[in-house]
Amino acid sequence: MPSASMLVRMERSEVTHEDGGSKGVILNISSASGMYPVPLLTVYSATKAFVDFFSRGLHAEYKSRGVTVQSVLPFFVATKLSKVRKPTWDKPSPEAYVRSALNTVGLQTRTNGYLPHALMGWVTGSLLPSCLSTKLAMNVNKGLRARFLKRVKKN
Repeated sequence: MPSASMLVRMERSEVTHEDGGSKGVILNISSASGMYPVPLLTVYSATKAFVDFFSRGLHAEYKSRGVTVQSVLPFFVATKLSKVRKPTWDKPSPEAYVRSALNTVGLQTRTNGYLPHALMGWVTGSLLPSCLSTKLAMNVNKGLRARFLKRVKKN
């Protein structure tokens, strides 16, 4: 959890050094994986849940000082890291995602940042029972792991 403790130290330092009259916005990038447990990505999922909870708590502490803290919980975005090569309706380009997410600043303290992601977040986080979301994540990740191991074995 070094990144989590670094986040805490960095944000506490920044927020506590602001003068009384200043206002600002802090955007913390979490992940949709932090909305519910994600088996086989448990540490990642738990770390992203920490970022989300930390952001919501920090917002409650500092909103009276004019500091907005927003937790951003994206699903997949078309990047090299996600291995999504081309943007689709549910996997936007980074530019499209950022443009959409910035439109939520000041409106929401917790956002998926992009309408299709918000719909997916509602389905997996509110509509489905949590045990079903966790089972679905487990099955998806088992499939991804099996394909990865098959590829490694082939090479």
